[in-house]
Amino acid sequence: MAAIILSGCNQSTKTQTSHSTKTQTKSNHSAAVAPKSSSTPSKPIIESVTASIHGQPYGKGLHAVRFVSSSTGYMAGNGIILKTTDGGQIFTTAAHTSVNLTGGLSVARTASATVAAWGSHSILVSHNSGSNWSTSTLPHTVQQVDFATSSIGFAITGHTWGAAGYPAWVLWRTTDGGAHWIQVPTSSPPASISFGAASVGWMSTANGDIFRTVDSGQTWSRVTQIPVSNGPGARPPSLHAASAQICWALVVGGSGMNQTSYSVFRTTNGTNWSPVLALSTAGAGAAPGDPGKVPRGPGASPGPMAVVGGSSSAVLAGECEACGLGTTSVSSTQNAGASWNNFPTIQNGGLSGSMSFVSPSEGWLLDSYGTGTVSLLQTLDGGSTWKEVYPMAHPHPVNSVSFVNAQVGYGVGVPGDAGAFLKTDNGGRTWSKIGDVPTTATGTASQIVFVTEQHGFVVYSPIPNKSGIYETNDGGKSWTLLKNPNGTNMLLIFAGTQDGVAFGPTQHWATTNGGQSWFQVHLKSPWLPWLPWLPASDSAVAGLYLAGLARLPVAKTLTDIVHSQNGGQYAQISFAGSQVAWFPSPSQGGVLLTTDGGAKWSNINIHGISYADFDFVNGEDGWAQSSGGSLLRTTSGGKTWTYASNPTP
Repeated sequence: MAAIILSGCNQSTKTQTSHSTKTQTKSNHSAAVAPKSSSTPSKPIIESVTASIHGQPYGKGLHAVRFVSSSTGYMAGNGIILKTTDGGQIFTTAAHTSVNLTGGLSVARTASATVAAWGSHSILVSHNSGSNWSTSTLPHTVQQVDFATSSIGFAITGHTWGAAGYPAWVLWRTTDGGAHWIQVPTSSPPASISFGAASVGWMSTANGDIFRTVDSGQTWSRVTQIPVSNGPGARPPSLHAASAQICWALVVGGSGMNQTSYSVFRTTNGTNWSPVLALSTAGAGAAPGDPGKVPRGPGASPGPMAVVGGSSSAVLAGECEACGLGTTSVSSTQNAGASWNNFPTIQNGGLSGSMSFVSPSEGWLLDSYGTGTVSLLQTLDGGSTWKEVYPMAHPHPVNSVSFVNAQVGYGVGVPGDAGAFLKTDNGGRTWSKIGDVPTTATGTASQIVFVTEQHGFVVYSPIPNKSGIYETNDGGKSWTLLKNPNGTNMLLIFAGTQDGVAFGPTQHWATTNGGQSWFQVHLKSPWLPWLPWLPASDSAVAGLYLAGLARLPVAKTLTDIVHSQNGGQYAQISFAGSQVAWFPSPSQGGVLLTTDGGAKWSNINIHGISYADFDFVNGEDGWAQSSGGSLLRTTSGGKTWTYASNPTP
């Protein structure tokens, strides 16, 4: 339910009509929703509407990123390879393919025009910087491809990693740029391969052995072994070569309690390996390879790693799957791992899938925000701060939005900056950052509510011992922390510019003068004696109370709908003036919307979108913000939607 009620309640009176329909009930602080009735109300007639979406956002299904310079880079995903020549500001399609390129991307160590992408049983190779591609097919799933030169390359194939290790993983070699592949015998199933020069590379195997070649892979010599953990999820060394002498190895240990231990080793002469970073956790146990006392790695589990060719610089992302969004952080070293810079978590970041650095300061991170569109973030300071460059170079809100009319809206949070405060004057098509919402030590803005263009609120949740609600009366230029309402996990609903409810699990407050003053409301039995199964802390209760307080005509049918749901927790009821109301309904499997004061209801299903927030300003104009950060807009009362702020393909 937390995902559903992030914002969606930021509704104000959006038209003069809805302003004028309010009746004077401001002194009735205990107004009930409906009279007590012993009879079961009739179930409202709800029309089912399957909504369609026009257009698709960029970024969907991307899995890998690889840059060869500060300007030229590639991304690969579901049936597509994209290329940029301006650092990520603009990507063009380099290849369309039927292959779902879930594996990765690589560029030949000594030939930047040779690019490989892979997925399933296929390998796509280009020798002219993505202008033309050839495809090869191998017997098993391709796990990794690495080219030493434009002609000599290696591939590892096998079944997906499992408890049995790498039973069928084999090594392949090409000497004609990927036109033909020949299987290469190995003493143990290969796990990773990486070349640092035309003739020099390393290969790890399932038992933790590391081999080195100095003749482009014709012969291999065992140089060391890093013990591999036996726990679930443990993996042998993943190699990242930086030169003929320098190579890094990320070793993943066991997993447990959403934690994964890991270690990073490094060689400076090709043969002797030393630990430089490690993470031991309570849930996953000790870091693999007995690294001893070394700096602590980021996160609660390892993310992608990137090294800078020909240097002593490396970057490792750490993740925390149990922490939700804003949990990816990076650590970097520029002195061969002797010391590390530990940067704070990437604000509004998700789980990272791929990372690429071309210098100690400049890099890119493919960031999966929730379950929706993937964003490409760029850093110019080694990972301290990040900004989105794809799918959009201009800012767009991903935490919460609030519109005061069909054109003007406010938003909070962008990828890489959770405190950004934004405004749009064209219905959400483009946004401008106009400031920052207040920063807090423990919370990020989860909801924004504007009732006029100047008057609004921003809600933080959770913030211990504070209400977490800030108010502005000058369009966001300045903010004041409210003493009341107070409580934890507070949320807001407004019906018009005057009547509002702030509520949390244990505290309920109401205002009848636009927030100038608030009074505490005790929503306990027998306030809703006919709904004894509905707890006072349920978000629907606050909506029902507000409907009655504001004397909205929709109050009766809202009560009937809630009564007909047969129990359970309900999504937050929200309003736009006196005629429009909506709330996601668990039992109906969609979003219930009325545009005529409750006489008729539509159950809107938007297939393919995991949504978290709706915002309507009248019966036709509305927005839906998906959990992946995409902003959809409707001008047909929810029947059809378009991507408001994402570019068209």
